[in-house]
Amino acid sequence: MSSVWFTEELHPYYRKALRVKAILEDEQTPYQHIQVLDTEFFGKTLILDDIIQLTERDNAGYHEMITHIPMLAQGSPRRVLIVGGGDGGSLQQVLKHSSVEEAVVCELDRRVVEVSRKHFTQFGDPWSDPRARLVIQDAFTYLEGGREKFDVIISDTTDPIGMAERLFSEEFYRLMSAALNPGGAIATQCEQPFFDTALIREIYSFARTLTRHPAYYYAHIPTYPGGGIGFMYLSDTPWQEGLKRDYPQGLNYLNREVHQAAFALPEFFRRELYG
Repeated sequence: MSSVWFTEELHPYYRKALRVKAILEDEQTPYQHIQVLDTEFFGKTLILDDIIQLTERDNAGYHEMITHIPMLAQGSPRRVLIVGGGDGGSLQQVLKHSSVEEAVVCELDRRVVEVSRKHFTQFGDPWSDPRARLVIQDAFTYLEGGREKFDVIISDTTDPIGMAERLFSEEFYRLMSAALNPGGAIATQCEQPFFDTALIREIYSFARTLTRHPAYYYAHIPTYPGGGIGFMYLSDTPWQEGLKRDYPQGLNYLNREVHQAAFALPEFFRRELYG
């Protein structure tokens, strides 16, 4: 019997594939195509519009790095906003911090929450935590309202395609900065150094106008393009402050050594970004 593979092709010169054991979900919502596949080695895999979002095997590198770096830098965040994040992985990590009083998840597509809650039980159903609040709305519109302030903002978005494209714009970064309390910190999903150098350089250029200590950092996730993903850190507090804090219990990727090393960039990319 022939093998079934899911193949993701983001570039005409690069593709990756996972061997599929079973299709668990496959539906078109008003916003996107949602699939959950059971794959060899990587386990259950969430796919949106033919792009891998997470797998059971390697999601910790993404969720722990996008959440705890800004949370630890801020020190004792009480109110946190997660842009996107309907799979619940970032929410699970945010709620590991006892200082958190409310974590707002602003997700456009309710079905992402429902499907992920059904299949990714390893996240422990963080939605049932009384500190969690789900807002079903476009994050751009939500932040334009300007009614709420946060100590940490985590932009856990898909790639800059379709509606998500404007979540990588200078205007959206300005909206996030305006919603941040003094001393707060932001971390955003910020693509891949080899494939997205120009976009990252553009984001860093306007991040420098918004905050005193912007920085790019990186995590290893095998199922993402090139085997990893980067994040943009924005704060008036240096990221190094987070190294002085006590880390949450039960982490699978982040430790103090990884935390520090994540900001060490390959020379070709460091030159492109920092000059």
